[in-house]
Amino acid sequence: MPLLTTEMNITGALKKVNLIPELIESFSPTSLLQIEYGNDKEVLLGNTLSPSDAAEQPTVTFVPPDDSASYTLVLTDPDAPSATDHKFGPWRHWVVVNVPGSNPTDLSQQHTPYIGPGPGPNTGVHRYLFLLYKQAQPNQTFAPMAHEEKPDRRNFQLSQFVAENKLELVAANFFLCSTP
Repeated sequence: MPLLTTEMNITGALKKVNLIPELIESFSPTSLLQIEYGNDKEVLLGNTLSPSDAAEQPTVTFVPPDDSASYTLVLTDPDAPSATDHKFGPWRHWVVVNVPGSNPTDLSQQHTPYIGPGPGPNTGVHRYLFLLYKQAQPNQTFAPMAHEEKPDRRNFQLSQFVAENKLELVAANFFLCSTP
């Protein structure tokens, strides 16, 4: 019987729900991304949370692969407006930049402020994906992105954002959510 590694568990869970290769390429995680909402609800590689469970900004914890680096955290929903129609996806729910490796709970540089899940009625199960990237430089400058209006968050060009900012994926986690 083969030994299951953390990497196999993470990438296997992402592949099972088609986040690899639909939204991200296969990668070798170098950190674990722990996400916990204020009501003791954890994000556990595909567990189900309700919109009210995830309404408020979560606490994020990770062990940085490099203490001297800075990190970018992204939360996106590729299933906007529905699980079968992705014309507005990926939806940009949250982007935090310049998270210091020396203080990984410092989420003060909110590039896009947090907005919780809001799957519409009868839109199926949505996949909410947290991605942690190592930045090429600490205290990097990121081009501003409008976020005040809901249409501003539609069609987030994740791969373009990653390429333009020279980001390296180091961790991922996700949950599933639908409207009851």
